[in-house]
Amino acid sequence: MKKIQKGAEPDKLTQYRQLRPANTWKQCAKDKDRKVQIQNQLKLDQGGLCAYCEIDLKPAYGNDAADLRVEHFHPKTDASTQHNWHLDWQNLLACCHGGSRSDVVDSGSRHTSPDHSCDVPKADNDWDDIILNPLHLPASLCLFKFNRADGSISVNIAHCQQAGVDESKAQATIDMLRLDSTRLRNLRELVLNNLNEQLRNMMLAGYTTEEARMRLTKTELKKDDHGNWPAFFSAIRSYLGSAAEQQLNTINYKG
Repeated sequence: MKKIQKGAEPDKLTQYRQLRPANTWKQCAKDKDRKVQIQNQLKLDQGGLCAYCEIDLKPAYGNDAADLRVEHFHPKTDASTQHNWHLDWQNLLACCHGGSRSDVVDSGSRHTSPDHSCDVPKADNDWDDIILNPLHLPASLCLFKFNRADGSISVNIAHCQQAGVDESKAQATIDMLRLDSTRLRNLRELVLNNLNEQLRNMMLAGYTTEEARMRLTKTELKKDDHGNWPAFFSAIRSYLGSAAEQQLNTINYKG
């Protein structure tokens, strides 16, 4: 999970909420153009990554469904107040299907039922005070660290303490969203092993470890031409260490 910097609310959502303030997300999403505009803005804000696990949100291809859906961080069904969580722009996130759909694009690696993650175990639970909200994370520090050998994720306790983030809440985020699932471990391991192989080849070519890390940071830890961050951004950031932090500071990274 990484920091998300929310952009401007899509005008079609604003207009719809003004006309139908009590309606549900399902009703709102019936209009394809409106739904697509909202999804596109969410993807843009998130750099094309799932708000929880950071897998790349792939579009539909052929007969395969997109690995993307709109998630409500706070349960949209909460009727304890007059607030309509269904249509609250600050409550909307884009996330993957968490391994739950067999018809999703790249299903060979992305469909792993019952090995689910992200909003699948979260469902309609109110975990506002239990897990971290990606909108409220610091951009300056990576709160998680990753093991290249097996792709596992753990809490970076030092960074949590430095950022004033409750480390038990960070651990709950991993556990309850199942961010250390076998599927996600395997996918992160592939990314990190590829980085390690590039680093090794650069060092064989005569670069120092730090020089190689800096070169990798400049080529790997950046948005593509469509405004997308690389999949598993935080894992790459963690692996590249201080070189990544220098580069992110250079580009004034905000999330």
